[in-house]
Amino acid sequence: VCDNDWDINDATVVCRELGFPRAFLASGRAVYGQGTGPILMDNVECRGSEAELQHCIFNSRHNCHHGEDASVSCYATRIRLRGENATDQKGRVEVFRNGMWGTVCDNDWDMNDATVVCRQLGFPHALSANRRAAYGQGTGPILMDNARCHGDELELQHCPFTFRQNSHCRHTEDAGVSCGPKIRLRGENATDSKGRVEIFQNGVWGRVCGDFWDFDAATVACRQLGYSRVISVSRNAAYGKGSAPNLMNKFHCRGSEEKLQDCSLLPSDNTNCRHDRDISVSCG
Repeated sequence: VCDNDWDINDATVVCRELGFPRAFLASGRAVYGQGTGPILMDNVECRGSEAELQHCIFNSRHNCHHGEDASVSCYATRIRLRGENATDQKGRVEVFRNGMWGTVCDNDWDMNDATVVCRQLGFPHALSANRRAAYGQGTGPILMDNARCHGDELELQHCPFTFRQNSHCRHTEDAGVSCGPKIRLRGENATDSKGRVEIFQNGVWGRVCGDFWDFDAATVACRQLGYSRVISVSRNAAYGKGSAPNLMNKFHCRGSEEKLQDCSLLPSDNTNCRHDRDISVSCG
């Protein structure tokens, strides 16, 4: 598959088709190496709800080469957030067990449990542990009750819990979480709305290099932080040089993405970026 127009919607369809709950990265430029044989699809345009990649709009004619092979990274965890006003960052907790999705009862549900859920979903920390079906009542089985996490487990399923497929709980007791964002602003004189951009990826906070930083990328960063517009953009460590590792270098945002991690990532040497090129943004 050629990487023209390849984005997170296309990757989401691929991951779902492979049996994973969702995608967290859509990459191009043969980041996993060049394939061989024919290139069968180009200009793939998925909405993200299709059951198979072949159900999406695409061109079978192309002028691509294997240096443009598309790829995906999928979330392997069997946990998801659903419900009223839910996002990928907050919602009713549902787990996948014995081939089915089900909810978690809120007996003993606390911040330690929520912290594990958020970490399992790739977020840095939990903001709240919600009870009493705060994101609406689920349907189907209730698969966990009395979760008792210490807070350092890698997955909710690693915590002590009671298996309650025939639970005495009701869906009015469905547990939920709200997780902290995978982006933050840091640096000299930084505030909640302006500063050096840092992202959370693979369990660590890191900085973003300035190679492809533009107004479209800044628009996405401000949206991810909860702001509606960009006031200013800088590539030259305007809020001081960071010390964290560089996690994003060459990437392309259209400006419509919900978060920086949804932008197309191009292959690069992330170590080849000086701290005086750290990017920053001011949002309003």
